[in-house]
Amino acid sequence: MSEFNLIDEPWIPCIDMTNRKKKFGIRDAFINAHKLQEVHDNSPLVTLSIHRLLLAILYKAWEGPHNNAEWRKLYKKGQIEASAINKYLGKWYKRFFLFDDNYPFYQMGNFETDKPVSVTRLANELASGNNPTLFDHSNDELDHAWPFDVAVRNLVAHQVFALGGGKGTAATINGATEMRPNLSDGIAVRGINVWLQGDNLFETLLINLSTIDKDSTPPWEMDDPNKYRDKLLSDNKTTFPSFGIVDRLTWQSRLIKLIPEGKKVSKMYFTQGRSADKSSGDFMKAYINDKKEGTKALTLSRSKAAWRDSHTILFIPEEGSKERRPECFNLLDNAKEYEIIDNNKLYVTNIVGLASATSKAAKVLLWRHEKLPVPASLATNADLVERLGSLIKNSENAAGHLKGRTYKIATTYLTPYPDTATKNDLMERDIKNLANAIDPCPAFWANLEHHFLLLISMLSDDKESATFSWYKSVKHEAQIALEKSINLLGTTARALRATARIRTNFTDSDIGLKE
Repeated sequence: MSEFNLIDEPWIPCIDMTNRKKKFGIRDAFINAHKLQEVHDNSPLVTLSIHRLLLAILYKAWEGPHNNAEWRKLYKKGQIEASAINKYLGKWYKRFFLFDDNYPFYQMGNFETDKPVSVTRLANELASGNNPTLFDHSNDELDHAWPFDVAVRNLVAHQVFALGGGKGTAATINGATEMRPNLSDGIAVRGINVWLQGDNLFETLLINLSTIDKDSTPPWEMDDPNKYRDKLLSDNKTTFPSFGIVDRLTWQSRLIKLIPEGKKVSKMYFTQGRSADKSSGDFMKAYINDKKEGTKALTLSRSKAAWRDSHTILFIPEEGSKERRPECFNLLDNAKEYEIIDNNKLYVTNIVGLASATSKAAKVLLWRHEKLPVPASLATNADLVERLGSLIKNSENAAGHLKGRTYKIATTYLTPYPDTATKNDLMERDIKNLANAIDPCPAFWANLEHHFLLLISMLSDDKESATFSWYKSVKHEAQIALEKSINLLGTTARALRATARIRTNFTDSDIGLKE
């Protein structure tokens, strides 16, 4: 049985140039890419995962690009020509059926486990397993049937963002039963994922199509699509590293087989597939040096908006450094050097990340999709990027003073004579709790964000004016945030005494400048 071919069936959610939402199959999404604004799903994990899949198909259809000259030639065409796409998709057409006895797309044929599970396990936003009820009220015990297009979007996303933790279910594959290793993270879970968005989907795909130095094979081209799945022999797990860009983009984190019921699917077979390669080879990630872990992917912070890490994302490493920025910025630099794009062309930098609990397996804490409009002139200028980093440091300095002053206020409020009183553990806990309750930093960072967007839009044209405006905004927003926190204590004598000797204004020195 073969049903629902992803090449023809509409399943990729797009927005056209008139802001209308429409779904396309793989072929039509490519051929119409220059007429579409973007691929967009309500789940940022799905949106990113579809981009990764489309990029992998382009690499195989174009057999490159292997160098910047080949890339420029493709970009200058302004659209994806049908001939190469049709030839490649025609060759592998039978491997793109969502349901097939031998080669179901992104799944394992001739595979089953003792007990099928709910398809809700494919969607990290749904309450399933250890996931809390953050976004909906689903659970593993309720039937949850999806149309095929919804199922394939979540399937593609889960292979990228599968969360580790929990036992791998024993599997029967081609009639032989084997134990499976415990579940491990998908390829994109650890670290934020970055891609640039152009004026249309064609530009978006091309500006993220990093040059490729060696070929690797996607699962649909393999006679055994999970040839490199983890192996477990005598409790010893064998894993396989990445073989190249296409391999990373189409990583099979889980062995899955969807079970159709009419025109919907509610159950599937599911167990561990392939453990993620954590080396610094994913061109959508930024890699930094860490004293404890060595080179590691820049990760999403629960309490820190992505713009505060923009310097790290844009940072241009020195030659020989193990640090890396997302490859799309290097492509942008190349395009600007050869005057393929205008120096002031604006790109939206998409930043997607998922945070999970370290103490509890497979528990999603949050995901985030942030967009920063970045001019090409800024992203490709090392001096401007370095200045951006120093300006963000100024705001971090202000936040440090906010924390310190808030702690002093809380101490004075709870300790009438703080200079002579001995603080015990209980008192210290109460002071920290009060300081956290009136913490001005969340408001400070939230209010500063729109100033940051103005900063990056102005920095290339007039860096001195943009810098002065930023200093002024940081000091102003810090003062406003602190004053509002003080007001939370009320106007009692106790509150007035606690705040009487605390300065609310911020000087150049407070943000790290010499006065």
